[in-house]
Amino acid sequence: MLFQEWLKDDSKIILFDGGMGTELIKRGLEPGKVPDILNIEKSDTIAEIHKSYYDAGSDMCQSNTFGSTPLNLRRHNLENRINEIIEKALENIKEACPSESLIVGDIGPTGEFRPPVGNASSEEWYSSFSTQAKLMEKGVDLWHIETISDLEEMLAAINAIRDISKKPLISSMTYKKTKKGFFTIMGDSLEKCIRTLNNENVDVIGANCTLGSSDMLDLLRNAKSFTDKPLSIKPNAGQPVIKDNITFYEQSAEIFADDIRKMINIGVKIVGGCCGTSPKTIREIRKIIDSF
Repeated sequence: MLFQEWLKDDSKIILFDGGMGTELIKRGLEPGKVPDILNIEKSDTIAEIHKSYYDAGSDMCQSNTFGSTPLNLRRHNLENRINEIIEKALENIKEACPSESLIVGDIGPTGEFRPPVGNASSEEWYSSFSTQAKLMEKGVDLWHIETISDLEEMLAAINAIRDISKKPLISSMTYKKTKKGFFTIMGDSLEKCIRTLNNENVDVIGANCTLGSSDMLDLLRNAKSFTDKPLSIKPNAGQPVIKDNITFYEQSAEIFADDIRKMINIGVKIVGGCCGTSPKTIREIRKIIDSF
């Protein structure tokens, strides 16, 4: 399998894509609207964004299915359209994907929390992720569970996918930086998360979103001491700035890419961008990877 070959190739740095949501905001995404429905309503736009990342040099891009769990779609009264949403998402990215590149099945958080914050259970999480994964399995080359802030939810997602698929899996938590180090909003430390994921059937351990590239650089330095598994990093383009009720990310692609250069020197295996990054960001990173 091509992805596994890439992981074994010490000279290969795998380039992921950049942000989807912020690219859609540039194109007029309405606040509060779930981006996944645009797979149906604006399929040409979704395919164009995927293509722009592949053209910029991404080795692999992820499907526009971040919120396509039944639990999340239910909040938008879209649960009954999950089959159509996912089917179109896979069509859109397949249309854009070159033959030598890969399609990553994107699995985001359900948006439901366990007590005392919410009422979700591990069983509900598992069922929701399982439904999503069953609909996606045949159309993806590998999986990315991302932006998860509760280690228990991550474990439910891993178990759900692993009961359906043997394809490679990237497991990315999201962290905030505190005076005591990096923690999820549920209070799980970076060390606890990585040491737990070391014992799970995942191929790559990652971190994405919330943090900008400079903070993610510090996180990577710490993460390297907790695992021998390949690491994936997808930072935001700095911290968000809100102007006229519109969110902007002001870090330049060049500064972002320079931090990625430092991450490559530390030993990261997969690099890309999250919120605020764009095809321009990916092009800058591609130049750096090709210069090694």
